[in-house]
Amino acid sequence: MFVGPKDLDLLKRIDPRLEQMVDFGWFWFIAKPLFLVLNWLNDKLAHNYGWAIVLLTILINFAILPMRLKSMKSMKRMQTLQPQIAAINAKYKNVGLRDPRKAQQNQEVMELYKKHGVSPMGGCLPMLLQIPVFFGFYKVLTVAIEMRGAHWLWVTDLSQPEHLPIRILPIAMIVAQFVMQKMTPNPSVDQNQQRMMLMLPLVFGFMFYGVASGLVLYWLTSNVVGIVQQWFINRSMGVAGAGAAAPVTPVIEARKKRSGSRR
Repeated sequence: MFVGPKDLDLLKRIDPRLEQMVDFGWFWFIAKPLFLVLNWLNDKLAHNYGWAIVLLTILINFAILPMRLKSMKSMKRMQTLQPQIAAINAKYKNVGLRDPRKAQQNQEVMELYKKHGVSPMGGCLPMLLQIPVFFGFYKVLTVAIEMRGAHWLWVTDLSQPEHLPIRILPIAMIVAQFVMQKMTPNPSVDQNQQRMMLMLPLVFGFMFYGVASGLVLYWLTSNVVGIVQQWFINRSMGVAGAGAAAPVTPVIEARKKRSGSRR
């Protein structure tokens, strides 16, 4: 019989089979490697789990940098196609959602994307890649005994929310995500959609306000690294910020003038 904390190194020394007592959940194939790397960074380099999370997050973000570059190129191509997409939307302006011609409109848009080699989901790839890592971090902070009571700067326990009347990490995360949102080009010309995207940081802040500080630290660091990467990408590609979608008014006005001249 073993009575004691579920310390992975201790369990392994007693009997390798006891490692199975630490349940990393469905995402164990991500959570367990994350924990092992985090533990190594803490023991060998950082000597603090908070800074180990920062280092690991930087490594993860540089690993997905090629995907971020690919996503940026896809979004830039989508920006150049906005006048043509706006023309298609204007063509089917009064078509309802249940109208069979709505499918034809979607088909025309998809054919335009296919012709120019653009993926509508290309801009979501970096975010989608981070979701499994997010759940992996969540599980590590939940089950790893090593994270209990782990401190970082003003945070007394990374496995718990901040013990402050106003939590600093979630607020900093909202600000950083808003800055990154403004820096990232938005291929959409729909003003309502752009406003909804700018509301996302507040939604994330509400979701993260009551979770473990280590998880918020991971997302905050990811946003800060993303801001730096986005700045370099924008500089190298000559890309404007989120509010600078491709101008479509001249195209629509030209179509109106042509239709007016026919009358």
